[in-house]
Amino acid sequence: MSEISPLDTTSPTPKDATYELLGDDLFKLTLTRENKAEIFEYAISKLSQSHHETSFVLQNLTTWNPSVASLFTQRSSSTILDTPFRLIFPNSALPSFDETGLYVRQYLAISYCWRSADFLPKGYERYGSWPISKPFVDAILSDKDHPREGIWMDQLCIDQESSTDKQKAVAAMDVIYRSCIRLVVLLEDVFLDEREAALHEKYDPAKMKYEKTWRPEGDERDAFVSFYHKVNAARWWERAWCFHEFNVHEPWSDKRQCNVIHNATFVVNGPGGSTVKIKWVNLHLIMGSAMDLLPGLGIFAGIDKGYDSENGWRSSLMGRHNSVDQKGCTHLADRLSIMINMHGLGLAYVGQQLQTKEEVLYLSTLLALAAGETYSLSVIDVQSLTLNGRPTWLARHTGADLSLPRFKLGGVNGIHRISEQKIELDMIFLDAPWESIKEEDLIPTYKIFPRTITTTQPVRHVSGNYLDTTTDIHHDTLLDKARRRFLAGCIMNGHSFTARLWSQLKRDVVLANYNTDIFKDLAPNPSLHVAARSFIAQLLPISELLGILPPPAFILEDAHLFLTWLTDPRSIYYLGANTFRLQCALNYDQAFVSAISVNEHFNDGPSEDLRTAVPTDLLDLTCIPRRVWFLRPGKGEQGEGKWRVVGKSLLLGEPDLMTEARTNGGREDAVVRLRESTVVIG
Repeated sequence: MSEISPLDTTSPTPKDATYELLGDDLFKLTLTRENKAEIFEYAISKLSQSHHETSFVLQNLTTWNPSVASLFTQRSSSTILDTPFRLIFPNSALPSFDETGLYVRQYLAISYCWRSADFLPKGYERYGSWPISKPFVDAILSDKDHPREGIWMDQLCIDQESSTDKQKAVAAMDVIYRSCIRLVVLLEDVFLDEREAALHEKYDPAKMKYEKTWRPEGDERDAFVSFYHKVNAARWWERAWCFHEFNVHEPWSDKRQCNVIHNATFVVNGPGGSTVKIKWVNLHLIMGSAMDLLPGLGIFAGIDKGYDSENGWRSSLMGRHNSVDQKGCTHLADRLSIMINMHGLGLAYVGQQLQTKEEVLYLSTLLALAAGETYSLSVIDVQSLTLNGRPTWLARHTGADLSLPRFKLGGVNGIHRISEQKIELDMIFLDAPWESIKEEDLIPTYKIFPRTITTTQPVRHVSGNYLDTTTDIHHDTLLDKARRRFLAGCIMNGHSFTARLWSQLKRDVVLANYNTDIFKDLAPNPSLHVAARSFIAQLLPISELLGILPPPAFILEDAHLFLTWLTDPRSIYYLGANTFRLQCALNYDQAFVSAISVNEHFNDGPSEDLRTAVPTDLLDLTCIPRRVWFLRPGKGEQGEGKWRVVGKSLLLGEPDLMTEARTNGGREDAVVRLRESTVVIG
């Protein structure tokens, strides 16, 4: 092939990119600062929106642990514009720059799995300078809308020999994938047959008439199912960087969904060595339609819609950590960068490579706490964690929850210092002993439910089979005692407590979590009307006897809905196996402690050494997270004056603990005390 020279211009402008040949078939342009400023304008504006949050996070990190703060630097427009940005083009595109000069306005970004030696199929051949095979190269080139449209592909556009270039590129990766005109996803390990390959053309949502009840036709259902299994098995879905690239591309946005130019293109293998290009909206339709034919599978999404800064509320950082933690990633430090980029935080990690997933968890937790997310304070695992060979206060959530709630920026104010081994924070200590619900305490519940309490299944908006562990049918006899203990505790604590408890549960649990998604609003179970009357009679026996009207806070209608909630299978999380009563005020006001989870150190000592405490940053949260910490005195010289966390639990129906601590905490007989700068270890 004859060498192609760059365009001959005697007076190149400052806007012109730097030209470089790349092998025999490609050339590379390194864009100027001015060119990058235009092409990255939207993404840089998104980054600038997080400036306040980023500064706030760094300020907290510096206060809590300066050495951790030094591992991060603030990203700005200058950071991005100083990062080298290169695009590749086929040599045939060079003449198209004759009139415009070497200035680029659009580019495709390629998302694919790097092919290690272990992942190369037999007979696989890379094409020319490309790290992929010729059919996929051809598919990329044919997806270009104009010769001057560039291509960004990490192996070709990042200097793989320069650690500095790689570090800078990682810090700008969200900007790169957010700014492209279109994402092109290569699924090189997916092979479709003729029937499967034809689905995306036949069922194009842009050409189909919308029908709410449409389902695949009988003779094509097998093709939908096999298509789903093949695409879903692609390695691309399991790689952390691929997940990041697709997410920051904002596939949920109107721009990406409604305009075919901006809608991502997926490329797979077709029959006879061909490739098939499928638009994201078409792929989503096929995969989503197949879900109805595959009982037990959830809704196909593949994205984590994320940037939400409305009124100071932000989407969960730890939810992103949990998402990335389940994906494959060669370098552990990249997981941290991916989480930061997906959150839209204007930080870059500049520390050393991380050696363990626990280090990633630790740094992710500090970032989340510094932003105001308290999730990590409520997490406990049955096995305590070690970090760099030493016990830590930190815990891993075995459930790896991906749907964590939003948090308010700046929601953490009670933490003073954090290190790998300990955390220093303000806590409310609840010094009264727990009281268990004994067998004889259950007797009044049999006047409400003479026989085994039966489950009230939640009503759905749609029928069908769904994988939903929250409504798995357990035998009623297995749940009966847990339900009776909770109910007996309400009777023992009285009407005022039950009214406060139900107000909390209705606000935090029913309205926020039960009356959503596929479930209809919780409504009273008609079969529980008689039980509700008996429940009110147990709570207000004197009023019932004398015919006095009950207080307005918790009347028959409330009792009816409360019992419906109690018998709902989703409520077992709040009931736990046992319910404990805990005095929370000098006037004997009570709260419930339930859903207890402990680690191996819980029984490491006499029970009278156990203490119950609540971090002040968890006081005003919803009742859903485990806000109560169970503590034991630290052991040895290193543990003197410190507490070891050995378990956590829910706290339900509590009065205002901070007011109680400030009002009566100084008294000798106080049951609630505020202890600032409490040191907790692992």
